[in-house]
Amino acid sequence: MRRPLALTAIVAAALLTLAACSTDQVEGDVAASSPTPVATATVTPTPEPTPSATPAALPATIIIGAEATDIVTADGTVLASLNYQSDGDAAVAVLRGLLGEPTSESVEESSHYPRTELTEWDGFTIGVNRPDADFDPRPGPYNPAFQVRASGTMATNGVAIEDVNGNQTGQDFESAADGKPADQVHFDETFGIDSVTLDMPSSFSGAIPDYGLPMTYGVIGFTGRDTGIIEKILAPTDLFSLT
Repeated sequence: MRRPLALTAIVAAALLTLAACSTDQVEGDVAASSPTPVATATVTPTPEPTPSATPAALPATIIIGAEATDIVTADGTVLASLNYQSDGDAAVAVLRGLLGEPTSESVEESSHYPRTELTEWDGFTIGVNRPDADFDPRPGPYNPAFQVRASGTMATNGVAIEDVNGNQTGQDFESAADGKPADQVHFDETFGIDSVTLDMPSSFSGAIPDYGLPMTYGVIGFTGRDTGIIEKILAPTDLFSLT
């Protein structure tokens, strides 16, 4: 038996509506079940630190020898070696570069020695010899262009001062003189200034022949009779002198 056309159309329309609803429901369920993308923060890489320039090596110790004074770093690297026969003004310039501006500058006059221009950094002094035209110098290595003097254990900026054997001002004079040959120790009864040879040159003789008596030359420690300690260290100079 045939169904009426109108009823068939109504049934077909209902089926299409149900299919559409089912499709929408599935799509909605799929959309609901899909994870929502989560925004992620952009991570900026931390830049590598830029290496800074290596600071210039700093002087740690002034080491006084019989033929030269060295300025060295804490690890023993020699920053400058100032030979006493080299140009005195150049030596002062090197010291200014390493130790900074001096704490004192002066001129020393003497009837026994050449006129000397002194430049001081606290406990360390360099004296550049400025002899007059009529000054009669000693020959060769016994006529240095400059001398150095330690009057303390420290120069400016905490730079230590010692001789090549580690001797410093302030230490016991008798201990430094103990065991030294007779011609390396001098007790001056006239002026009350005792002295001891702390280091002698190796490239030439440290015995000066022109005084009529044995006398050494090199790094010399001096003391006043009333103190018993090394008060200053000079180089290069004679075992006993009027300085």
